[in-house]
Amino acid sequence: MSAPGYPQQVQAPVPGQVPMDYNQPPPPPPPMGTTVVVSQPGAIVVAGQRQFTSHEPVQVTCSTCQQLVQTRVDYEIGLMTWVAMGGLCLIGCDLGCCLIPLCVKQLKDARHSCPNCNTHLGSHQLLK
Repeated sequence: MSAPGYPQQVQAPVPGQVPMDYNQPPPPPPPMGTTVVVSQPGAIVVAGQRQFTSHEPVQVTCSTCQQLVQTRVDYEIGLMTWVAMGGLCLIGCDLGCCLIPLCVKQLKDARHSCPNCNTHLGSHQLLK
């Protein structure tokens, strides 16, 4: 408790921490294109657009239903799949062995979507 006539003591903010004024309304959400921190490695989340760095499901907040979800991953044939098939043909694996990359999910592009509302959240492409 402070003595009369002296200002009330308050704790100084920690360096790097922004002091909060509780009399003001909360700030608006970040604008599109602003990076949002995700606690799970394997996902770089950008408001409105997401680039995933993993073929595995990651935990994110869906931009449509606003639920914290584990993404559903669907694998699609991408450029890396075709390059691998072409490479196998070039080294002489043309009697069906060149089709092996079609069965390897690590050679395909991963499409992440929300399991609740089926919204496409982003993709992980090996080659663009």
